[in-house]
Amino acid sequence: MNHINIEIKARCSNKEQIRKILKNKSADFKGIDRQIDTYYKVKKGRLKLREGNIENCLIYYDREDISGPKKSDVILFPVQKNSSLKQIFLNSFEILVRVKKTREIYFIDNIKFHLDGVENLGNFVEIEAIDKNGKIGAKTLLKQCQEYLNLFKIKEQDLIENSYNDMLLENELQIKPGTINEVVLLSKQIPEFDKPYENSEYKKRFENTKHLILIAYYFEKPVGFKVGYQIEDYFYTWMGGVLPNFRNRNIAKKLAQKQEEWIKENSFVKMKLKIRNKHKSMLHFALSNGFKIISLEPNKNKEESRIILEKKVD
Repeated sequence: MNHINIEIKARCSNKEQIRKILKNKSADFKGIDRQIDTYYKVKKGRLKLREGNIENCLIYYDREDISGPKKSDVILFPVQKNSSLKQIFLNSFEILVRVKKTREIYFIDNIKFHLDGVENLGNFVEIEAIDKNGKIGAKTLLKQCQEYLNLFKIKEQDLIENSYNDMLLENELQIKPGTINEVVLLSKQIPEFDKPYENSEYKKRFENTKHLILIAYYFEKPVGFKVGYQIEDYFYTWMGGVLPNFRNRNIAKKLAQKQEEWIKENSFVKMKLKIRNKHKSMLHFALSNGFKIISLEPNKNKEESRIILEKKVD
């Protein structure tokens, strides 16, 4: 079954107040579901098997990672409780994470409400405006979500952009200063780097200059890096990457944030970056992170031309 959702997720400290509002609106209370969502590694979107005492289904969805109302394209496949599908998936897919929660489920017309208590994360409220047959439209769904966002008095700072699985995974992510050896080993595992640099190149560039090596560790395993150094009056954010199996978890974003914090602490006013034309995803990431294109280093092979970007540090 395919359908479109517009969703809101937020931290919740006023469950009782929301329950009263839903009761006054004559919401249909479906009960309390104790759910385990098992997320599997997939190339795109998210895939999870939900096991509960009320809901049991296989769910695939592709959703924007933004705070506030966000659109999801959802495919939902109901399964029997204790289905053999679970064992098939265990044998076929790598598990990312399991999310355990207690969920109160309510409905008002096409709008579904969840009051969640999530193990190791806390309490949340979710609003899902659902269009099962394409007759409602995204504009109306968004309006419905906004209405209850206001009614529940959800504050902007409480809105969540990530799913529960992302939040649990982020709890296991650490970003710390690292070594050249770690960077060299990681860079040799990243397919976009045709000819990874050896230790000597890093030592040469870092000699007698201010520099930073950051390593992302997931369950204490190095999975990504970001390095840079001072050139004249700016910080050159030189190299970075995340292992393929650990992408789509905001690791590159968190490495960039940590690097920028250090850059500000060390009184740099701007940072620069060079990206080969063939690395489209890296260019998109830099532009979305506030960099602006300032020049081009052409190459006979256009794919190897380097785009130079700059960002001012506030």
